Amino acid sequence: MTVISSSPAVLASAPALAANSGLATVPSTPVPIDPMQYNGLFGDFVGGVYGTVIGAVTMVLVYLTWKATRQTDYKTKTYQVFIEMLRTHEEIVGSLRLGEAVGREAIAAVLSEFSFIYRLTRRFVPSDLVWSMKERIDIAFTYTYFGAQLQTQRILSHHDPALLKLVGDAITKKQQSNAKGRTNTEKKRMFRGHQYRLSQFFRNLFNAYEYISGSELDRADKQALGKVLRSKLSNYEQALLALNILSHMGQDWTTSGLLRTYKPIKNIPKDFFSFDDQFELKKAFPCIDFEWERQNRITR
Repeated sequence: MTVISSSPAVLASAPALAANSGLATVPSTPVPIDPMQYNGLFGDFVGGVYGTVIGAVTMVLVYLTWKATRQTDYKTKTYQVFIEMLRTHEEIVGSLRLGEAVGREAIAAVLSEFSFIYRLTRRFVPSDLVWSMKERIDIAFTYTYFGAQLQTQRILSHHDPALLKLVGDAITKKQQSNAKGRTNTEKKRMFRGHQYRLSQFFRNLFNAYEYISGSELDRADKQALGKVLRSKLSNYEQALLALNILSHMGQDWTTSGLLRTYKPIKNIPKDFFSFDDQFELKKAFPCIDFEWERQNRITR
């Protein structure tokens, strides 16, 4: 039997042999981790995570603040332009003058001229088979706006010129009779057309509603501004606008959707118009929920 030697020399050479053979020695106890080093690593982790989150939240808050500031500035500028349009409307109405009538009374005088001219269409062309009520309104409003002149004949050229001449001659006769013996220049302008008076009135009013509709305001704000603008219009102004819409000159109110959306003629009384007993306001504007309809529902 062979006996392995366990002399001190052999035992001393064993670690060297193990090292030379590539075998690692395993310590008998684990090396302790420095607490300061552990806390530092944990702090770096927490700081990185929370720092990123706080940075992202800060960026979101900055963006929301910028967006809110931008919206506020936009609203302020929009309201400023709208207020200027309201001021312009009041100036236009205040500058209207027809005879001794000024402002909204002048608009009432224009409506009276329209009624007179409409009745002329009934007098010379009584049959609705020739001119319908809608055509009569268009003819009467066109004569009221432009007067009895060649321009009007050209605009209404799709109608019988002989019949138009009867109406035009009667308007001219009325104008001459009205101006006879008068020294007031404005009175002489009656029944001679009101294009230079009313063109800016209609244009500013349409642009105001179009400005509201085209803005970036939300729907509630747009409706609120539309109501404010409508509240500035008297019954006479709304009635004049209604006749303009019914004529060929005001078709943009319908095609653009402004009439249906903002209802600028909502406050016209039910029996305001008296130029024709057969005219029905609701039938002419079925898309409008008139104020008097709501009152009727409440009283029932």
